[in-house]
Amino acid sequence: MTPASAFATPLIELLGLAHPPVAITFSTEPAASSGERLPAQPAGCCFWEPAQRRPLDTRAADHANCSTGSYTHGLTDLVTAASGSDTAALVSSGWITPADLTFVAHLPIRPTTIRYEPLTVATSPDVVLVRLSPSSLMTLQGACPDLRLATRPQCQIIPLAYSGQIAVSPGCAISRARTGLPAEEMTCALPVGSLPAVIDRLRQAVAADQAAVDYATTDRRRFDPLN
Repeated sequence: MTPASAFATPLIELLGLAHPPVAITFSTEPAASSGERLPAQPAGCCFWEPAQRRPLDTRAADHANCSTGSYTHGLTDLVTAASGSDTAALVSSGWITPADLTFVAHLPIRPTTIRYEPLTVATSPDVVLVRLSPSSLMTLQGACPDLRLATRPQCQIIPLAYSGQIAVSPGCAISRARTGLPAEEMTCALPVGSLPAVIDRLRQAVAADQAAVDYATTDRRRFDPLN
């Protein structure tokens, strides 16, 4: 079986990624490694960017400052998440409604630890997270037209991918404010089990795009006023 780390380079090259993919592993057992832990963060999505460079082991308490994110990651139940003061602030602002929360995807397990790390060093992750540009989304959608465009909150792409769905988020206002995700980037979560097929389909899509570009470039010359 091909190790998950072997898919990092093809993903970067085929999607033209500006940032390395991040692997996310959920475990119901205590962390067995010595991955670095960060100081308190506003939300779990704040672990995504530093995990591009080094492994991070997190627990429920590390995600507790975001009730919605704790719910999407299976760390708390809906009733508890809905009763959080931060959730109340989001509801009062009109950003989300109590009814919206019932439709938010969430992990079907309650992990003890969540490990974030560069895909290049991961062994058996559950989900791979990538940061897409509009151009890389074009390529991915061409290869995987059944991908899902997820609504807010952004972090629900993680449980969607855990369940087997390729999920893309245009981002959400609260996560962008917390993480500084650039306006020209969005996030995508990929199920690890789908990576071999995704890579194959990406290779086909990239080749098809290049053939189409070659045709369009040549054809455009017919409309050049200097010809």
